[in-house]
Amino acid sequence: MLDLIIRNLAQRKMRTGLTIFGIMLGIFAVVVMGGMSENMNSVVDKSVILMANNIQVQPEGTNVLDESKIRQIKRVPGVKDAFGILSQLVDPEQTGGVGIPDLVFGLPPENQMKEAKLSSGRYLVPGDGYNAVVGYGIAKKFDLSVGDELDLKKKSSGRSSSITQSRNVTVVGILEYTGTVFDYVVQMPLDRAQKFYGMENKVSIIHAVPEYGTDPEDLARRIELSVEGVKTDSPGELKKKFKDNLALFSMITVSAAVLAAIIGGLSVMNTMLMSVSERTKEFGIMKALGAERKSILLMTMGEAALMGFAGGNLGIAAGGVIIRVLNESNGTPMFALTPKLVLIALLFAVILGVTCGTYPAYRATKMSPMEALRNE
Repeated sequence: MLDLIIRNLAQRKMRTGLTIFGIMLGIFAVVVMGGMSENMNSVVDKSVILMANNIQVQPEGTNVLDESKIRQIKRVPGVKDAFGILSQLVDPEQTGGVGIPDLVFGLPPENQMKEAKLSSGRYLVPGDGYNAVVGYGIAKKFDLSVGDELDLKKKSSGRSSSITQSRNVTVVGILEYTGTVFDYVVQMPLDRAQKFYGMENKVSIIHAVPEYGTDPEDLARRIELSVEGVKTDSPGELKKKFKDNLALFSMITVSAAVLAAIIGGLSVMNTMLMSVSERTKEFGIMKALGAERKSILLMTMGEAALMGFAGGNLGIAAGGVIIRVLNESNGTPMFALTPKLVLIALLFAVILGVTCGTYPAYRATKMSPMEALRNE
C-alpha cells in the first residue's frame, strides 16, 4: 500500500511538491511562534523558582511605594526581611518588540539576587557608587565586559517627552546565563538609582522574605491586612498571574500560526479533490476488479497523510534552522524548540493532512464502477 501511495504522489510531482510546500510554511509558522511561547513559559517558571518564596508587595492605586512601607512590613509577624526595588527601563524609548524588556533594578547591595551566579567580576557591595551587575543578555546585547560603561537613559522633566537624560554606570560584574528575567536586568545600588531617576525614598515594589516555616500564602494576607495601601502576590499567585498573561500571549501567537497551517491544509484538500477527479477511471477499474471501499479510502487518505508528514518534517527543520539563527544573532535564546513542540507540530501536520483529505477520499469511495468508466 505504501509503495502505491508513493507512486501515486510521484506521478504528480509539481502538484505534490507545491502542496507539501504549503504545509511546510504553515508548520514553520507553528514551530517559530510555538518556540517563542515555549521559551517565555520556561523563563517564567525559572524566574519564579529563582525568587524562591518571596512575597511581592505592590502599591495599590499608585505607581510607587514610599520606603516607610518597608519598615511597616518588617514588623508583620512572620516576615524575616523586606527590601525595596526601584524598576525602570534601561532605555525609555524601548517600545514594542517581542520578549522581555531591558530593565534597571535599583536594590540594596546586600539584597541582590545572588542565586544567579557570576561569570566574571563581582557582586555589588555596600558603598558602591554608580556601579552595576548586568545579566547575560544585557552583556551580550551591549557587548559589555567588566570595566565597561553602560549608558542608562531617563525621560527628562521638560515639556518634550522625546528629550532624555543619560548616566553611565560601570559594569563590575556579569551574571551567568539563567534563562530568567535576570538575564535582561541591570542591578545597581538603590540609592543611586533613586537619585538618577529623581525618585528619592521611593520604590516600585517590595520583596518580603518569610521566616522559615511560615506559609507565604498566609503571610501575604497578613501583610495586606497590616499595611495600608498595598496589595500582595504570594509565590503561587505570582506564578498564576504570569501564566495567565502568557496564556493570552500564547493563544494569540499560536492561533496565528495554526491559521497559516490550516490554509496550507486546504491546499491538501484542493490537491486531493483534483487527484480524485483526474483518477476517475483508475478508481472505477479498481472497484470493478473487486477493490473494497476501505482500500480506496486508506490509499487516498494515506496520500494526504504522507504529504502532511513530509510537510511537517520540512516545516520543523526550517523552523529549527531559523530559531537557531535568531537565538545566536540575539545573544540570548528567544525561542525554544522543545521535543513537545516538535511532536505537537508533526502530529498536527499529519492530522491536518488526514482531515483535509477525508472528503476527497470519501468521494473516491462513492464512485460506482460503471459511472466512473462512463464518465471517463
